[in-house]
Amino acid sequence: MLSQEFIQEMKAKLLEEKAKLTSDVGGLQEHTEVGDDLDENATEIQMDEVNQNLTSRMNDDLEKIEKALQKIENGTYGTDDDGNEIGEDRLRAIPWADKAI
Repeated sequence: MLSQEFIQEMKAKLLEEKAKLTSDVGGLQEHTEVGDDLDENATEIQMDEVNQNLTSRMNDDLEKIEKALQKIENGTYGTDDDGNEIGEDRLRAIPWADKAI
């Protein structure tokens, strides 16, 4: 069973990561303007695609962080959906981990 001190430490990390990702997603969602040169446009389109992929991954992580914060509030943090305990070492590495290994 996880101590309250550990859970509060993880909550602080989750909130910090949530703020960072929210800021990063906002920066990536700014649309790249299309230039006058065809080569320039191709590069900008490619960068937009990369940014969209990164934004999607960040949004996935944000959803997992929200789920972890909800689990803290309802007292189930540190367990996966099957009720298996997620180890402290795993949670320290990835506080929003949702699967026991």
